[in-house]
Amino acid sequence: MSASTRWSLVALVALVGVVVALLSTFGDSGDGSGDPTAAPGAPPAGAPGAPPVGGPAADEPHTVVDADTRATADLPACRDSAAPATTSGPVAGLMVRCMDDGSTTTLGKIQAGKPMVVNMWAYWCEPCRRELPAIRDAAATLGDDVRVVISHTDPSETKGFDTLAALGIDELVSVSDHDEELPTVLGAPPVLPLTLFVRPDGTVAHVLVQPMDSEQDVLDAVAEHLGVTA
Repeated sequence: MSASTRWSLVALVALVGVVVALLSTFGDSGDGSGDPTAAPGAPPAGAPGAPPVGGPAADEPHTVVDADTRATADLPACRDSAAPATTSGPVAGLMVRCMDDGSTTTLGKIQAGKPMVVNMWAYWCEPCRRELPAIRDAAATLGDDVRVVISHTDPSETKGFDTLAALGIDELVSVSDHDEELPTVLGAPPVLPLTLFVRPDGTVAHVLVQPMDSEQDVLDAVAEHLGVTA
C-alpha cells in the first residue's frame, strides 16, 4: 500500500479533530483559556507559522531541512555515540533521520538499552499537535530513565521541523520517518497519533492508538506498559 493511500483514511480523523478544536475555542478570550483540554502554557494547535492541519497531502514530496535552517533550532542530539545500541527487537534496525543534525541512524542506537517511548505524529495532525506538550512535559519528568522520541511520520521533514518551531517544541529527541516505515513494521492502523512503548531489550510492550491529553496520561501509560514511574 502506498504512503498516500495508507494515510488517506487519516484525513477524516484529522478533520474531526479540527472540528472539535474549533468548537472548543468558542468563547475563548484569546489566551487559550477557552480550551479546557489545553495544558497550561501549551501553544495553540494552530500556532502562527505552522503548516496547516487537516489531512495528509496526496502526493507529499520528500523534503529535507537545509543545514542553515537546521542550525537555527536547538534540538537535543538524538543518540549517544558512546552508548551501545539496542540490537534486538522489531524496530531496532529501523533507519530514521535525526532532526538535530540531519544524520541518519537506527532506533536501536537511539534507544541504547533503555526503555523507550516513540510518539508518531505528523504536521497535518491536529490531535498530534495538542499531544506534543504533554509528551514534552512527561519527558522532562522522566529524565534519563526513559528515552522519549517523537517521530515525524510524513515525507516532508521540512514541514515537521517548521511545526515544531512554531509550537516551541525543542526539548524532545526528534526524528523523521520519511517513508512512514515504523507504523508499517508495527502493523499499526493508519491513524495518528500512535505511541510505541519499547522494553529495554527491544521487544514491543504496547502500541497506543489514541492521543494522550496530559502529562499524567503519558506518565500513567509509561508506568503501565514499561513499569517506570516518575
